[in-house]
Amino acid sequence: MSYLTAQSGSDGLADNSMEFVVFFCDKQDISAIKVDVRMNREYQLVLHHDALEEGQQYVALEDVFAYIARENSPIRINCDLKESGLEEAVYKLADKYALWPQVELSGTVACRFLSKWSNQILMNIENGMDDSFHGEHIGRWGENVLLEALSKLARSQAKIININHQLFTDAVKEKGKLLELEFSLWTVNDLIAIENYEKENIYNITTRKAWAYIQQKGAQTG
Repeated sequence: MSYLTAQSGSDGLADNSMEFVVFFCDKQDISAIKVDVRMNREYQLVLHHDALEEGQQYVALEDVFAYIARENSPIRINCDLKESGLEEAVYKLADKYALWPQVELSGTVACRFLSKWSNQILMNIENGMDDSFHGEHIGRWGENVLLEALSKLARSQAKIININHQLFTDAVKEKGKLLELEFSLWTVNDLIAIENYEKENIYNITTRKAWAYIQQKGAQTG
């Protein structure tokens, strides 16, 4: 069985908004929501993909956790860290609301956290690459680079690899099997592709069409 994660802004909702959180919070067929996390100058964790701008208001991650805790929702929260050094801060905030078991980390996550949180880290494949590859367009990462990164992350105790679905080649898939790795694929927006990945029992599928996919499945089975 695959998990289905609603990418921030899924189904036409505003990116990193409370509207997005509220909409998906009670959708039983959606496994998780993904939000982008940064820290502002006041050392507050906030939701935003790009660099923060002075004078702009952003949704606080604490407000997200507080709402989910208040609603007693079982939804998982994939916190995609957009800058380094946020792991412990996210943990402490989630623990405050007794939500840490529902939290997954992805993005800029240091390998040292794999030894204690491996089941809750969707480890981005680029975290297993040399710094020289960071910042390059993913299309320039050769298959050998991807395979070497898988090996490095497996040695670091990674269990789940977060990777763009376009890079999920047969060679990457087979290497993952050899290393006993699971895969989290992003961002899969073709409904047929989502269905096919589910049939392959891919660990997690992140999409901007989460609710559209669930509605389509309901129409097909109903």
